[in-house]
Amino acid sequence: MDKSFLKSSGIIIAMTFLSRILGLVRDYFIAQYFGANDLTDAFWVAFRIPNFLRRLFGEGAFSQAFMPILADDKANNTQSSEYY
Repeated sequence: MDKSFLKSSGIIIAMTFLSRILGLVRDYFIAQYFGANDLTDAFWVAFRIPNFLRRLFGEGAFSQAFMPILADDKANNTQSSEYY
């Protein structure tokens, strides 16, 4: 595989990991400062809707666009950088 492809994949993996860690930190501070009450429950419900839409349209679209390209490249075993 091309080095730029591996570098790009590594960047996506690192940013996803960082996003997960920052989400954990966010959840910790919300629980620490607001506790379990009706306002916090409303906040979590309000967060669920855009997160669901992002997961449905954003992350699903990425994998649908990425996997055929990777499968085609693997099947043809080409060294071209047409998609990277």
